[in-house]
Parts: sequence; C-alpha cells; structure tokens
Amino acid sequence: MDPYIYQYSYENQFYITHTDDPKAPAEYPVHIHDLYEIYYFLSGDVTYFIEGQSYTLSKHDLLVINTGELHKPVFNSSGPYERITIHFRPEYISSFQQKDYNLLYCFERRKLGHHNRLDGTEIIANQVDQYFGSIKKYAIDKIRGSDLMIKTYFLQMLMALNQIFSEKRTNPDNAMSYDVKIVEILDYINTHLHEQITLDSLEERFYVSKYHLCHLFRKNTGVTVGEYIAYKRILKAKEMLISGTPVLETCHAVGFRDYSNFYKTFRRLEGISPREYKQ
Repeated sequence: MDPYIYQYSYENQFYITHTDDPKAPAEYPVHIHDLYEIYYFLSGDVTYFIEGQSYTLSKHDLLVINTGELHKPVFNSSGPYERITIHFRPEYISSFQQKDYNLLYCFERRKLGHHNRLDGTEIIANQVDQYFGSIKKYAIDKIRGSDLMIKTYFLQMLMALNQIFSEKRTNPDNAMSYDVKIVEILDYINTHLHEQITLDSLEERFYVSKYHLCHLFRKNTGVTVGEYIAYKRILKAKEMLISGTPVLETCHAVGFRDYSNFYKTFRRLEGISPREYKQ
C-alpha cells in the first residue's frame, strides 16, 4: 500500500507531503536541514525530539521547525502514523515579506528547541486545518492557477501560525520546563563549533561527569553528543561551501582537525563529498 496520499512541489522552493503509514516505522533517523518545516500531526503515538526538548503529540498538534534545528520522531508503538509535512525555502515567500511583518516570525523568534509545538485546539480554532485542506485540493487537481492558489493559502497559514505563536509566547500558562544543564550545553556547542569539543572538555566546563552527561544528553535530544556535534558542523559547512568558502578552509572553520575526518563525516551524512556539494 502506497503511504503517500499526495505530494506537491514548486521549483525546489516548496514541498508538501501527506503520508499515512499503516504501521509506524521502528525508527526514524535524526535529521537537520536548511529548509523551514511545518509538521502537522494527525495520528500515531509519537514523541518528537527537537534540540533538547521532547514533545508528546496529540492529534492536530503542529510543530514549527527552523533551519538548523536537529529533530527526530520516536515511535512509542507500531500503530498507524499519519502526518503532513511542508518544507520550504524563504525564497518561496520572500516577495511577500513586509517591513513591519515577518512571515517567518514563528520560526525565527525562538531559541533552538523552544516553543516548537502549537496546540491542536488552537490549530483548529484558527482554521489551519482548512488551509491544509485547500492546499491539498489544488495540489491534487492541478488545474490552471493551482500554484498561485497554493501559495495564497500557504501565506494565510503562516499568518495564522504567527498569531497562535504570538499568543502562546505571551501566555504565562504556556511557560515550558527545560533541563537547564542541557540548554546550557547545547548553547555552548552551537557557539563553539569551530573549537575542539570533547566529552572531557564538557565535563570540566559544566561540572557533570561525562557518563551522566551522555545519558542526560541522549535522553533530552535523542542523539549522542558526538552525533549532535557532527550534524551541526556539517550543516555549518554546507552554508560556508554554498557561500564560496574553499573546502579546506571550511573544514578547519567548523572544527575538524584534518580533511580526512571532515570528508568521511560529510559523505556519511550527505551522501556526497564536500567538493561535489560545492559544485
């Protein structure tokens, strides 16, 4: 059975996929990308890890995921799993940005892993589900003007999400609890990728044994410390390569001591070499 209900893309700038798996996968890999993501949860038994925060999802909950936020779903049972995902580049909506209104507000006005989840009751109350329905209609029908109509509904969706997010941030009842130690460690890693980061150095800086740190880190992020650092360094490397930075300079700028290790890590995570990616 094909799990895809529908898929639609526009000029490598916008992708939407509605997937209904009769059985949730045993495991889904951690991932990170340079696209903005909207994840609309419809059914399943899922805990979603994003940058040290875990979100237990209910039907109609929605996640907003910024570029560079490491994320991974964990399936608590093997039942049916349905969701809609949208990935898009800022170029898709850039011509509609306003000086006094940022369409990407709910993505960009957050710390990593903070306030990603928008409650399903608010999603329904603000008719976000109906915007998904309208996009689905035009994605399937593919009539003349469908691309324009899809973008029109998507812009309305972003404005609705911004409204929900704005109210969520200012509501004291929505204060979130975080493991302060993990937040500090994640902030440190993300601002020191160019330096050598080891379990020993983290143990010394944050006064926590590396054994406890490894357990705490995986519990809160879904990945090991080493995996997290590797993904973040390669994401930064991709940004530098695209901007024209030479490969060897990029290698050292993101914290790799030698090109061989950089090459192996890049190829393992991206499937191609740094030089191939740069081309």
